Amino acid sequence: MAGYMSQPVERGDLVARVATTAVLRPRTQIQISSELKGTVQSVPVMQNQRVKRGDILIQLDSTIFEYELERSAALVEAAEAGLSDAMIALEETDQKLTRAKALRHRNALSEQKLEDVQAERNRAANRVETAKADLAVKQVDLKLRRFDLSRSRIRSPIDGIVLARKAEPGRTVYASSEDSVLFILAEDLERMELIAKVNEADIGSIAEGQEATFLVDAYPDRTFRATIRDVSFAHRRENNLVTYEANLDVRNDDLKLRPGMTASVSITTDETTNALLIPTSALRYRPQTVEPESAEETNAEDAPGKALVHVLGEDGEPQPVRVELGVRNWEKAEVLSGLTEGQRVITGDALHTQ
Repeated sequence: MAGYMSQPVERGDLVARVATTAVLRPRTQIQISSELKGTVQSVPVMQNQRVKRGDILIQLDSTIFEYELERSAALVEAAEAGLSDAMIALEETDQKLTRAKALRHRNALSEQKLEDVQAERNRAANRVETAKADLAVKQVDLKLRRFDLSRSRIRSPIDGIVLARKAEPGRTVYASSEDSVLFILAEDLERMELIAKVNEADIGSIAEGQEATFLVDAYPDRTFRATIRDVSFAHRRENNLVTYEANLDVRNDDLKLRPGMTASVSITTDETTNALLIPTSALRYRPQTVEPESAEETNAEDAPGKALVHVLGEDGEPQPVRVELGVRNWEKAEVLSGLTEGQRVITGDALHTQ
């Protein structure tokens, strides 16, 4: 004779969670590279050292930059002298043109001669403009050389801590090389973030502001807390699995957590208290021999928040009941309507032999 396994509808609290893995990193992490080619002369900071904005991280050999600066300064002086000569020449031609116009007014100078003097004056004016442009170019080059000299001292752009130091005295650095990163700085290790991968099946229940807990292997007996800051719309596809990134804020006041740690994360997506609860196995149960279900019963699970369960009738046989569901996790589900406390829902078949 066939029997049934069943459980009563009970009241209780329920929490729905999404489990995933994540990696810890600083909220602000900066890679420092050189914008110039040069030889490292000195590195005054060490790994794990705290630095202030403007502190020197690396000093490159500045000899060549100093020579180039001197050369540019000399070229500026030469251009200034050239402009001065051109302006003197223009002044002379202006005076010459004034005298020529006076002579022409008295018919003491031919029209052709006046035109020649005018052309000479125009050429002198053009030489002044050319000298001004040349000086401007030389001045810009001088500013660039000063800028290059200033960049031979690589300074920290933030207040933070040195996570990694990859520069040593004597090393030649190249701005465009693949290994051009010299330092990695973190702005504040007391405020970190988790970068979690959420499967596409779970992403609909993830939202900003949700609370989460996580564990790391370094402290297996300690539970840390985090809060979802945002969820990316961009997706990643790996091995035909689509995931989305969720960024979670983490307080790390005691500096126990370190960048790069892998965390097992549990995100609380929903919760309810003093609710009617049934086991999720009741949602999957279907009797082996029943009358054909009505269209309404067959489509019950297709409606959002609706499901079909079976309860034990007075005759001991399964009776289909359409229920409305609320919060659910892998073990239990909240029933909003359709069942009352104490009813027994069938969770499976049990075979008894007489």
